[in-house]
Amino acid sequence: MNLKERLDGFIANPICVFTLFVIVNLLPCIGLLFTEPFNVWGKIILLIFPIGLYFIIFTISKNIGLMQLLLIPLLILHAFQIVVFYLFGEDVIAVDMFLNVVTTNATEAGEVLNGILVSVIFVIIVYIPTIIIAAIACKRKAHTSDTFRRRLFFSGVIIIVSTYALSFLAKNENTETFTYHQDVYPVNILYNLDFAVHKWKRSRQYPQTSKDFSFKAYKKDKTTEKREIYVLVIGETSRAENWGLYGYERNTTPYLAQDTNIVFFKDAITQSNTTHKSVPIIMSAASAENFDIIYYQKSVIETFKEVGFTTIFISNQSANHTFTDYFAQEADYVHYYRHFNDRTNNLDEALLPKFKYYIDSLPGNLFIVLHSYGSHFNYKERYPDNFAIFKPDNVEEISRVNRDRLINAYDNTILYTDYFLHNVTEILKKTEACSSLFYASDHGEDILDDKRQRFLHASPNPTFYQLKIPMFLWFSPVYREIYPQNVKNAFSNTRKPVSTNAAFHTILDMAHIETDYLDTDLSLVDMKFKTAKRMYLSDHDNPIPYYNAGLRKEDKAMIEERKMFH
Repeated sequence: MNLKERLDGFIANPICVFTLFVIVNLLPCIGLLFTEPFNVWGKIILLIFPIGLYFIIFTISKNIGLMQLLLIPLLILHAFQIVVFYLFGEDVIAVDMFLNVVTTNATEAGEVLNGILVSVIFVIIVYIPTIIIAAIACKRKAHTSDTFRRRLFFSGVIIIVSTYALSFLAKNENTETFTYHQDVYPVNILYNLDFAVHKWKRSRQYPQTSKDFSFKAYKKDKTTEKREIYVLVIGETSRAENWGLYGYERNTTPYLAQDTNIVFFKDAITQSNTTHKSVPIIMSAASAENFDIIYYQKSVIETFKEVGFTTIFISNQSANHTFTDYFAQEADYVHYYRHFNDRTNNLDEALLPKFKYYIDSLPGNLFIVLHSYGSHFNYKERYPDNFAIFKPDNVEEISRVNRDRLINAYDNTILYTDYFLHNVTEILKKTEACSSLFYASDHGEDILDDKRQRFLHASPNPTFYQLKIPMFLWFSPVYREIYPQNVKNAFSNTRKPVSTNAAFHTILDMAHIETDYLDTDLSLVDMKFKTAKRMYLSDHDNPIPYYNAGLRKEDKAMIEERKMFH
């Protein structure tokens, strides 16, 4: 009997086809059984609730092939979920992941897909044949009997009612709770998808909801007649663990390490591990504690405009309809070096000529935002050949075997970031203006660091490596002379625990800009800076203590080893 005859015989048996469809739809649930932190009752629900659900769904029509074809959107979500398993080894598709799909350009997506071909091939092998079998079964009218469907329906109802009763015993060990919309697949991913759509629509209304907002900002003093230039540099995917400045075994920051004008903060974390939330937190007064204000308020750029500064936004990332883009449009001058869905691969130093041009050609006081591409995967594409110091650095597949190569390439990106930042400070120094710079990375990165084999960032639950970031201030000699107390305060705060929500308040305080929205308790250049419990912005935009943000024992061990405050 050849393959075609076997397939024909299989499709001629509707019960066999039904069984295949249920098993294929259950694959993500089976994976979650081994990864999610549920007690035994939670794991039972995780498996049998979807069985009951699919039993009921497949009774809607006797044409089971048609029903599976109608479930193709769900198969796509299943495929996405399996890729998430491959990347992070746990968790379901998060709200932020859905939003990343619409905010990631084709070049970035292609670079990531090339590194996870194994998972892509697996979902193709599993789901494409399923769709083909469903189409053939639909065309050949492989029908289940009324008696079978009746039994199936009542079995499904009994299973679902039983799981509801069991839910009172179930518990998520991380949250100490258990809810269907957060813990049970596929209910949770459908809830997350709806949450993401609602959030996306709300963000699209930002130009209207924020148009009348004003910081009512003013300059606190007139102590200097010198020209003032303040710079915010937003890093990308840079983790503190690989910075020589933070004790890394490799000297990946030779320029910054020798710069005596730098004040770096040894215990800094991000409030979000995904760019479309972390960068707006850096640029605005919004934080994990009050993130909802982002829909109504403007950014730090607007405050400088209100006090008469010329404002400039220069980016090596593409515009993608996020809050970062809305904030960028507040600036007097906006320049993007990368465009959505193009194939350009400009290195960060491409920003420098335009940065220098604006400083040289525009009179008066300036506020400049530089949004770099930093260490975003594919790492080898982020630096020129002469910065390939750590070799070999070519990686064809993301695997434990290739971790040393991945680390080499990643460390080269940090070397190049060090060079880029050094050039920025040199340009500022030569102006002899009263200038200062704030640098923070938006988030860190996992690079197959422990037995979990996690890779990249933006996972539903963060890790130590995604949270701990480099953050520093740079002061020009002129600034140090005019505002010595600010510099002294910064040095006194270097060992205190800080988060990215300090950026907005620190930058305004450095520039001596006053507004009711300035909180000096969060300013790193103020003697009033207060140590507080650091919060993380959850996938559903709720503030939670970062230590309780789904961190595993491996993450907590690193936090203890690094003596981080929690």
